[in-house]
Amino acid sequence: MADLYKDLVKAVKKHGGLDDQELMDAAEHGADSGWGGFTYYKDTTEFYDKHEELIWELLEEQADSMGSKNIMEFIGGFSKADTIESLDTFKNLLAWYALEEAGRYLLDQKESRR
Repeated sequence: MADLYKDLVKAVKKHGGLDDQELMDAAEHGADSGWGGFTYYKDTTEFYDKHEELIWELLEEQADSMGSKNIMEFIGGFSKADTIESLDTFKNLLAWYALEEAGRYLLDQKESRR
């Protein structure tokens, strides 16, 4: 699973031009705060479309580890899940999820080195 997260961090950094600190800040303050490459639907849907398989692999792993019955139930528990009203808003939410998960992974790595 670590390779999955490393791939995710690489993809998010490349798409948004963000550094490690910005990714960790996004995890702490939320993706909806506005981050390079993750602010406009055009950008978030582009990220989702390019990395859909990676995002769904992560969703599957996390949903299973958290005991969710299925991936959609897991997604339904996301903050902002109530904003889904179209395919674009769905893709946007999952791009934000990817951004925040990449940042959480870096935060966890930083904590484990202490």
